[in-house]
Amino acid sequence: MRFRRALGRGNVTEALSAASELQFVGLVEALELTLLLADKGPEKYDRAAARWHVRFLQEVPNVDLREDQAVLALLAAIPANRLAAAGLAELLSRRRSCERACEALVRWAPAA
Repeated sequence: MRFRRALGRGNVTEALSAASELQFVGLVEALELTLLLADKGPEKYDRAAARWHVRFLQEVPNVDLREDQAVLALLAAIPANRLAAAGLAELLSRRRSCERACEALVRWAPAA
């Protein structure tokens, strides 16, 4: 609950603290935290995006090299261009297992 509230309020410090106390943070929640860092903790974004990318590869079945490269390129572009989040949402929308991640990206992208 504390983690979810911190994400909702956009409080990076509290979200990071709450996440560290959890035994597990889901892929979608990790993406939401990564997007929050793009806005409010840019010095931590690259590392968080790289960690999310690794989890994506581990948890989502059958990711081919082209999709892998596209996800990584879009993650790299997000801090400078929120439209990259829409592109990532479009890419992930093709995967049934990533529907919630798409919703998180769509919620974040319009704030530009």
